[in-house]
Amino acid sequence: MKRITVLGAGNGAQTLAADLVSKGHQVTLYEHPDFEAKIKDLNSKGNRIILTNTINVEGRLHLATTDIADAVRDAEIIFFVAPTFAQTPIFTLALPYFESGQTVVIIPGNFGSLSLKKMLKDSRGPDLLLAEADTLPYACRLIENGKVNVWGIKTFVRIGTLPGGDFSKLKTVLDGVFPVGIHELPTSLAAGLGNANMVVHCATMVMNAGRIESEKGNFRFYTDGMTESVCRVQEEVDRERLAVAEAYGIKLASTFEGLKNMYGLEGNSLHEVLAGSPVYGSHGPDAPKEMGHRYLSEDVPYLLVTVSALGKVAGVPTPVIDSVILLAGTANGTDYTTAGWTVENLGIQGMNKQSIIEFIQ
Repeated sequence: MKRITVLGAGNGAQTLAADLVSKGHQVTLYEHPDFEAKIKDLNSKGNRIILTNTINVEGRLHLATTDIADAVRDAEIIFFVAPTFAQTPIFTLALPYFESGQTVVIIPGNFGSLSLKKMLKDSRGPDLLLAEADTLPYACRLIENGKVNVWGIKTFVRIGTLPGGDFSKLKTVLDGVFPVGIHELPTSLAAGLGNANMVVHCATMVMNAGRIESEKGNFRFYTDGMTESVCRVQEEVDRERLAVAEAYGIKLASTFEGLKNMYGLEGNSLHEVLAGSPVYGSHGPDAPKEMGHRYLSEDVPYLLVTVSALGKVAGVPTPVIDSVILLAGTANGTDYTTAGWTVENLGIQGMNKQSIIEFIQ
């Protein structure tokens, strides 16, 4: 049995927490004080979380809290499972309570390990084992607080550490704990670059803007919204993403191949894989109801903008990615190039390509 803390209390965090409890671990669930009502509601339900559909378990948490000290203290493993924009606020609260030797895994990381490493360095914080995954282990949605519909479970996720040479240590820590298989990525930068959300979410949102605003989510985002032409744009975003990764010596699978392998899906193109997927297409309308949804407000400033910036450093053009960033920002009246990660808060300002490679290894 491991003492585990899950930071965040959304659908992915509750699913991971309950799944870990069902496997015999002592799990604490933390949520930021701004969302205290969610924790109080879980407390009133005996800290029980129910998972349904592809996983049918009920897990009782050791603790559900908004007290960061109680959440972090004595935890052996800390999984951060919350939107990327919550990383800085929550890690800022956690900094005084981190303990040397703890393992922190950000799921998905979206380059957040670089920011956390900078925060630890600036505050002279303890030595932590830092890692990030490229995606959640589950496809899931909250039915209500404390009850989650788990549509699908990946066969594996890919995880990279910072520095990259720490993966063997991480594997020792996570063996017998992590709910699905883990495949090694050379560094945590590869995990950020490997997150397919930037491919499947952002262009689809922009190209379905009229439908999103007029139908208020009354269509299947991953199937009805991902027509052949939309998927062709996704594939070009993917090509640029892979080119940037390759410039940093990172070989990644395409989104097409990644989805096929993770879920055991079939198809000859990205469109066929998504359109024929029971994981994404069998549960009715699920599209965002407005353009400010996290598929843009998170995935553009914390993923696409970072890939574009890394591309500029490496001399790799990303015209389609840049177009999606511009259109998404224009639609939402936001400059996404300054709304999320910047080279300054990732701690890589002034670095050239080689310097970044050396920094992450």
